[in-house]
Amino acid sequence: MPQSPRSFSSSLIGQRLIEAGHLTEQQLREALDAQADTGLLLGEVCMLKGWITYEQLKECLPSLRSKLGERLLAHGYITMEQLWLALFEQRQTGAKLGAILIDRGWIDQQALTSVVGESKAPRAAHWQTNERP
Repeated sequence: MPQSPRSFSSSLIGQRLIEAGHLTEQQLREALDAQADTGLLLGEVCMLKGWITYEQLKECLPSLRSKLGERLLAHGYITMEQLWLALFEQRQTGAKLGAILIDRGWIDQQALTSVVGESKAPRAAHWQTNERP
């Protein structure tokens, strides 16, 4: 049975994880220290330490975070580890996520085009129906 989206009183991911009962205050403090030392995202630190699962993190993230990497994961094109590594590289280099994944050989152009095209199809179809002669 699908769960309805949880409503949180805080917009901060650490507080949302505590509010959901997935993290303790002490774990949050430790994760924030590790985040400052490593440059990783708070959720990444918590998952790497084994305190939370990806599903628990996803439950607490704002819905805007689910983009290309999430779609590639959902289709089975990449693993969570590949996504983490690519996102880390993206933060370091500023390169586009799709380009990093292709350069590493984890996906090919066809997979990227398929997933990106899937997300743009409804808008493109709508735009085409409103085209002026």
